Amino acid sequence: MISRLAKLALITSLAACFAPAFACSSSKATVFAEAGAGGSCAAPPVLNDADFCKACSFATNATPNTCKDPRVINACCVYTAAPTSEIERGTGLHYFSGGDATVDLGCLAAPVTAGPSKTVTLKGIVRLFSSGGDSASVKIEIYTQGDNGALGTLVGTAFTTEKDDAKDPATLETWSSKCPADGCKLRSYTYPGVPTETPLIIKTSDASGSATQWSDLYDYNVYISNTVVAADNSAKYDPSCVASTDVNTVASAAGGFTIDPTKGVLAGEVHDCGDVRLAGAMVDTDVAHDSDVFYFGENEANPLPDKSRSSLGTSHLGLFGMLNISAGTPIKISAVGLVGGKTELLGTYTVQTFPGAVTALSFRGRRPYQK
Repeated sequence: MISRLAKLALITSLAACFAPAFACSSSKATVFAEAGAGGSCAAPPVLNDADFCKACSFATNATPNTCKDPRVINACCVYTAAPTSEIERGTGLHYFSGGDATVDLGCLAAPVTAGPSKTVTLKGIVRLFSSGGDSASVKIEIYTQGDNGALGTLVGTAFTTEKDDAKDPATLETWSSKCPADGCKLRSYTYPGVPTETPLIIKTSDASGSATQWSDLYDYNVYISNTVVAADNSAKYDPSCVASTDVNTVASAAGGFTIDPTKGVLAGEVHDCGDVRLAGAMVDTDVAHDSDVFYFGENEANPLPDKSRSSLGTSHLGLFGMLNISAGTPIKISAVGLVGGKTELLGTYTVQTFPGAVTALSFRGRRPYQK
């Protein structure tokens, strides 16, 4: 016998899904009682901490724009698959690792308030996604983010990393399996004129302009809060560069795909509000992609897609990817996960891809400007 509560859930969900698209939003106002993990289009799970995007509407090119199993969760007008296991923090990692296992989701319901923007100098090292050996000859450009994920205005002056140990003693990294015996060399950069409290995009590319060594990489959701500015008016951020060979390696490992040079690759990580990687998150976009969403395995020393994770979501590296997405159009992307048996919106963001380039997005909770 189906319970009275379950009947109510079914009636509510059917009414919502036959209503106009904007009414089938991801806010708590659309309640599917006791659906639990998994669910179906008839009874999708409740989505917590999604009130800030309850007024979203589906894009005209959204695929799908209605519930379609197994993408049963309307996460800010992006349909995602339901998570199947509790999210966990990545600990013991080299990057974005947690000192303890307690997941920090405090910014989801109540984001911090943005402060007044000021100009600072951004400093750091250029990390290697996987291959490369030496992050020299990488061009760094910083842009404001425009409307609908578009590339905004260039700020400051482009910086190119140097292969000069006397001028720039490199940070050595030995743990990656792609590094030579004496370690990979991570080069530093200094970039004045960067605004704080502003959505930014950091582009790294091949300084030669040929993309033979480094692919173009657009790093979204970079936000320098005033709280991290040092006494010398500088802030730290370590962007990544991606070797041209890595893109094809990932495409092959994801299922033998070929990169379409007229389209873009989307990749990223799911972090909590403490900027620590999360395992167990499910991710998707509102636009079509050639491959299914793929998730990377647990090997930080040699990160590659792991097909066995398709129903499990992110590993403790938090890494996900999608191939061949149309360039130059807004792409809404959302991440969800299970927290105490309830489905939580871990983040949502709008990006764009660029022909033959990689767009990277790290979810870091809810930003101050996401109201």
